[in-house]
Amino acid sequence: MPTTPIVSISDGPRLTVSEMVGNPLWIPTKIKQLLTNVFISQTLFRNGGGNKNGVVAYRQGDPIFLDGEPEDVAEFGEIPVAAGRKGSALFAVANKKGLGVRVSKEMIDENDVDSVNLQITQLVNTFKRSDDRVFRALTQASAVPTMAVSAAWDTANGNPRIDIARGIEKVMNAAPSIAEGGSAEEWFGFEPDTMVMNPGLLPVLMDNEKFLKVYQGNIANENIQYTGKLPGKVFDLDILGARGYPTDRIWVGQKGVTGFYSDTRAFQVTGLYPEGNGPNGGPTESHRCDATRKTAYALDQPKAGIWLTGLVTP
Repeated sequence: MPTTPIVSISDGPRLTVSEMVGNPLWIPTKIKQLLTNVFISQTLFRNGGGNKNGVVAYRQGDPIFLDGEPEDVAEFGEIPVAAGRKGSALFAVANKKGLGVRVSKEMIDENDVDSVNLQITQLVNTFKRSDDRVFRALTQASAVPTMAVSAAWDTANGNPRIDIARGIEKVMNAAPSIAEGGSAEEWFGFEPDTMVMNPGLLPVLMDNEKFLKVYQGNIANENIQYTGKLPGKVFDLDILGARGYPTDRIWVGQKGVTGFYSDTRAFQVTGLYPEGNGPNGGPTESHRCDATRKTAYALDQPKAGIWLTGLVTP
C-alpha cells in the first residue's frame, strides 16, 4: 500500500482540531520533531552532560603542554616529573526558558486547523531564535578574538577568501599568553571547521569577483551566482546560516571545542492539558501545552573561534 510522507500538520490525512485535542501527545510530538537538530548551540557546542543542581563548574583555557620538557635520563637515573597547569576555574548557571501555546474552544468548534498550525510554527521559530541569541551572546564575549577585514566585502578591494584564510590562521595559531602559563612555542591546537554567517551576506558574495573567480572548470556548477545559495564549504569550513546574526560579521571556529552546554532539564514539551476544570477546558475554555528547557552554557575555549568584522560598508 503506498504511503504519504508527513512533514507538516497539513500533510497526510486531514486531522481536525478536535482530534488533535483528543490525542494530547499529537501537538507536543510535532513540536519536538520540528525542533530536532535545529538548535545552533547543540550543533556548535559539545554536550557536556547533564547537571542536577543548575550549576556547572568548568575551566577556561587549559594549556595543552606540561611545564617541563623531556630530559635525558641516564641508566638508573630518575625520570623527572613535570607539573601541569589548568585554566581559570569558572562556573555556569542554568537558565530555564519556557513558552506555551493554546487551543481554544473556538478553534475546536470551527476546526481552525490553520491557527493551530501557525502557533506550532511560531513556537518552533521563537525557540530557535532564542537559541541563536544565546550562542551569539556567548561568542561575542570579550574573551573571543575579533579581527577587522582588510576591506569591506562590498567594495572593490574586498577579498573574502583572504580574510577568511587569515581568520583560520589566527585560530590555528591561538596560544595561551605568558601570563596564562604559555610559552613562545605553545599553541592550543585548534582546527577551525565551521563558519557561521547571516544568509543576508549572499548578495555581497555574489557581487564579489575575487570570491567568485575560483568557480571554474569542474566546479563551475557550484558558483553561487548559479546556485543562488550560500556555498556548502569555503576552505573546508562548513557554512551555517543564522538569520539572527548581524550581516557585518562572521564567526570562524572549531565545532564542539569552543564551548559546551549542560542540561538540567533537556528540551521537553508537555502533553496538551485543559487550563482548568470543566468540560470545555476551564474558565478560559482552552487547552495548552508548554515547552521548556533548563540549560547552562559556557565558553571554555574562547580562542577556538574568531569574529571577522567590518564585512560591509556601514
